[in-house]
Amino acid sequence: MRVLFSSMRMIGHLRPLFPYADILLKRGHHVLFAAPHDAGATIRDAGFDHAEFGHPGDTKLGEISGRFATMTPDEVAETAVREIFVGLNAPAALPGLRSIIGSWGPDVVVRESMEFGASLAAAETGIPTARVASSNMRAEAKVLYSASIPLDAIRQKAGIEPDSGASLRAEPSFTSFPPSMDGDVSFAGLRTPFRVRAIREMISGSGDIVPSWAIDDGRPLVFITFGTLAAGSERNHRLFRIALEAVGALPVRALFSTGAAMDLAGLGDVPENVTVTSWVNQREVFPRASVLICHGGAGTVLAGLAHGIPMVVTPISADQPSNARLVEEAGAGSTLIQPAATSLRAAIERALYDPEMRSAAARVAHEMSVMPSIDDAVREIERLNIR
Repeated sequence: MRVLFSSMRMIGHLRPLFPYADILLKRGHHVLFAAPHDAGATIRDAGFDHAEFGHPGDTKLGEISGRFATMTPDEVAETAVREIFVGLNAPAALPGLRSIIGSWGPDVVVRESMEFGASLAAAETGIPTARVASSNMRAEAKVLYSASIPLDAIRQKAGIEPDSGASLRAEPSFTSFPPSMDGDVSFAGLRTPFRVRAIREMISGSGDIVPSWAIDDGRPLVFITFGTLAAGSERNHRLFRIALEAVGALPVRALFSTGAAMDLAGLGDVPENVTVTSWVNQREVFPRASVLICHGGAGTVLAGLAHGIPMVVTPISADQPSNARLVEEAGAGSTLIQPAATSLRAAIERALYDPEMRSAAARVAHEMSVMPSIDDAVREIERLNIR
């Protein structure tokens, strides 16, 4: 069987696909990743072949994202879906995806849920599709609702019957969010997702390597990360400095992964109990961390919860406010919008010492640990080829 994976270029959208592709290869299938040029290195480093499709360019994206500062988080999410993911990205990707499908001949297409070009290209040729959710089901439902009207316009232009999003709602989907973290989406008419315990399997460390920051001196380890993209925005640097100030006065050791775009000199004075790095192998961090401070990105939240780590979420954009609310509703962490050092410090102390919060995080971890395996998920993908 030949399986084409399709994704946007961001690492947080690519990574959830890798476990599925890895198991498919091990089961003797052929795998190819379709994504913009900028994703090539990440895909190849993960051990997969890459075929390029088009991208609208950062200038066009910037014309839209430049308006985000004046919008609410919900408005940002809806605008990103309608005007970027569907309005710009899908038409730019479609010609390349048509060519890739025509030349490579996949039997099944698996897309990350924000990449809509593949759903169009596969619909033209009758190839079955599935999607891997890059956010919780509540956020996914909103994405599909926001995408349906602009996607219908592209479908009509391409000679595909508009369907008001019916094909997207009926599409088989895979998620690593447990039921308690997904919220009630019965109103949306989504097909029940196949739940997979892929996250912990993907990021659990071997324990063979002990980095210098990981040497246990009796103090709990606080892991701070706001994702790979936050450092590229100057306005997020204030949040970085607040996080440093908050942990600097606590009896903890902290590891702060800023992202490669950050000039570490711009952080100012770094407290003695904090190790700052532009990148860290998170496989080695999560099994050792006692508290997670993060932006609420789906991959980061799931990795923390899979290890039973209580967290403090300071959402920045996209699905992060939704993920933050779900963490708080589960009792596994707290949410701070535009925190000060004092409020963030208090939230960290609660995550460290509140037995109810730590117990709730452990309950979610157990819930995730008994979901089906990635092998089970791949067998579901294999069944899509029985037509």
